[in-house]
Amino acid sequence: MGIAVVLADGPRLTWVELDPAGHVGEVPLGPAPTAAAHRYLALAAGELPSGILSALRGLPATTSLAASDPRWVEALARGTGREVRLASLTELRTARAGLERRAGPEDRAFLLGVAQRALDRALASPEEVLISLAREEERLERALGREERAADSFVAVAGTLLEEYGPAWAGARAALSRHHASLLSLLGRAAQQVVPNLSAVVGERVAGRLVAAAGSIGALGRMSGSRIQLLGSRRRPSPERGPRYGVLYRAARMNDLPIGRRGAYARSLAAIAAIAARADATTHAAISDRLVARRDRRVEALRRRAR
Repeated sequence: MGIAVVLADGPRLTWVELDPAGHVGEVPLGPAPTAAAHRYLALAAGELPSGILSALRGLPATTSLAASDPRWVEALARGTGREVRLASLTELRTARAGLERRAGPEDRAFLLGVAQRALDRALASPEEVLISLAREEERLERALGREERAADSFVAVAGTLLEEYGPAWAGARAALSRHHASLLSLLGRAAQQVVPNLSAVVGERVAGRLVAAAGSIGALGRMSGSRIQLLGSRRRPSPERGPRYGVLYRAARMNDLPIGRRGAYARSLAAIAAIAARADATTHAAISDRLVARRDRRVEALRRRAR
């Protein structure tokens, strides 16, 4: 009984008959390297070319079929009407050894196309979109702050060109402020999609900034409350003087407390935010109602203590 192993070889999908003859067949994935790269990434979803299915159906019934990728097994079985299994490591090594080594311009262009398309897909994920929006919103907020501080010290001297320049600059700042408001709306929608529990607890803007500061929702979900509390702080904490909180200084309900109680609130809120982040990163369970209730009880307790 023969064995045929199906595997990818650059911009081609090949099958190698290990026994008895070592015959190699191939089907191009596309007419050009870029099209082949697009089709190669679609193989992950089991979208196999019809050409290789027809070729495999033509193999003797005694030939056993094996695939190098577990995601192809079901698609090959469905397309050929035959039993297909996952190839062993020994079979893969033997099949690879039987392939011609190629490193021409077409193969290099194919590899570059695969890398570019994989990067585009990664950057288009909801999590990466949230991180990009959060970082852009933070950059834009800093720009707005610089413009407002500069406007406070600007003197539009009457009868000079400065008087003419003043309204134009004010219009530019107003347009920048409208752009910032629009960006905040987009950031809120992205945060609600990616981290709904965390958004409810700390606010959508702060949730996006926490994910951006951590690098990913997975990394944020693995952090302790104390680490989240200091995430985004500008100074290193020390026994003499250090930040009580970083990004959380803009969190929901922070302004409801006097300054002297905000550090205690930040500690409690960071612990609750850690639970929310873990839920968003792993179970995706909707637990925001319970967490928001805990947050609000803590706020009221701190407000009573302040009196």
